Amino acid sequence: MGRSYYIEDTVEKYFSKIIQLQKPYVTGLIIGQCCTQRDYVILAAQTPQKENSEEPPKKPILSKLDEIDDEWVSVHASQVGRMLPGGLLVLGVFLVTSPDLSKDSQNALRKLIFTVEKSSMKNRLWTSDDNDVSERVAVHICSATRKITCRTFDVKDPKSTAKPADWKYQNSALSWLTIDCNVCVDVTIPLISSSSSYKEQQKSTRTGLAKWAKELDDIIILLNGQVKDKSSDLLEDQKKARSVAHSSSQMIKASIVKPSLLSNDTRSTAVVQTCKSSLRIQGIVKCRAYIQSTKAKVNEAFQALKRDILNTIADRCEILFEDIILNGPQNESEKTTTPLPQRVFVPIHGSSVMLCDYVFGDESAEDLQNRFAEILDQDVRFDGIHFAEEKGSVNKADENQDPDVSCHLDPLKESQPKALNKNVTSSKLQQNLGIVMAAAVAIVAVLLSFQYLLE
Repeated sequence: MGRSYYIEDTVEKYFSKIIQLQKPYVTGLIIGQCCTQRDYVILAAQTPQKENSEEPPKKPILSKLDEIDDEWVSVHASQVGRMLPGGLLVLGVFLVTSPDLSKDSQNALRKLIFTVEKSSMKNRLWTSDDNDVSERVAVHICSATRKITCRTFDVKDPKSTAKPADWKYQNSALSWLTIDCNVCVDVTIPLISSSSSYKEQQKSTRTGLAKWAKELDDIIILLNGQVKDKSSDLLEDQKKARSVAHSSSQMIKASIVKPSLLSNDTRSTAVVQTCKSSLRIQGIVKCRAYIQSTKAKVNEAFQALKRDILNTIADRCEILFEDIILNGPQNESEKTTTPLPQRVFVPIHGSSVMLCDYVFGDESAEDLQNRFAEILDQDVRFDGIHFAEEKGSVNKADENQDPDVSCHLDPLKESQPKALNKNVTSSKLQQNLGIVMAAAVAIVAVLLSFQYLLE
């Protein structure tokens, strides 16, 4: 039996809206959460119109669906991926076509599935484990009959064939658990050259963050201040108390505890690396994950939250470097602190889940609204925008604090190696003098012992 997909009724209304456009075909993404038994769909978003869409095709067109720009769809998937908090991902793609194009839909969908998955894995700091579901959904809708054909492909197998799946609309909103957490980040990334280009700094940042990501494997996560067994139910305490009323959304506060490196069963080693400058990513970030409340497990919450921590740091750095490479740096000084874009959460219609985006200090709410309209085809109200991290610069009274996460470039001075050499020379001199004094004391002790034996 194939996988089952449970879909918010707002998605059904969205498909009806697309069908009314009466276009030959429309492509888009399906967004939700993968679980072991079933998947949950909360949103669908059509592919934005490409500005230079009137370019001539590079190869002969045998079918109207050959015009689909799979690379543009994958770019759209990358942008959408940045707007998803922990626990949510791009589950697959949809294709709405006229009846005459239906026969070619499966080949087009299959190609899009693997292209989108490859794009989603690019520059990702975490890897899938054995518990992750590797099947992605491909949905075809005939604009005339409104018939839905739902199939899945195993993205780990390039030769996989389509499997049938169930597509079930829900009359009521799905119930979600929200895990919220503030994480203090302090990552130093060495740079080989002090005059490296921004693209080289971007590459070094990716490498440094990949090493930092491994440190999160050992962190301890407290849920509502308690240590939970990974295999236990996430709502076990609430079930025992039976005092929590059913709600479409419940909040769980999480805390991150990093174990000491000086424990008895571990050995800490220092790594020495030659560099001319360094990048330091420092600040407090807001992290959030969503878990479908039906039979939710603690380990699922841990995994979703850890991945959101990695995603939000990586995405902010990528957005910063993309902006610098495209528009140039705001400050050309040798030593500068650049605020990373801040995280903003926005509710979506018909669900208790909030999606996110990242804004710079000079961006307005209108810019955010336009971006949601273009990428997710969602209308965002200004009063629904929630700034998870305080906007604003640090004043002189609070200059030692860093409420915003920032990227700090710190070139190393040429005098530092010289001072180090002086310290090393002084240390060696003191060490040699100590050896001479110890030898002298030993000789005196031998002479006194010899004199004692003679007497």
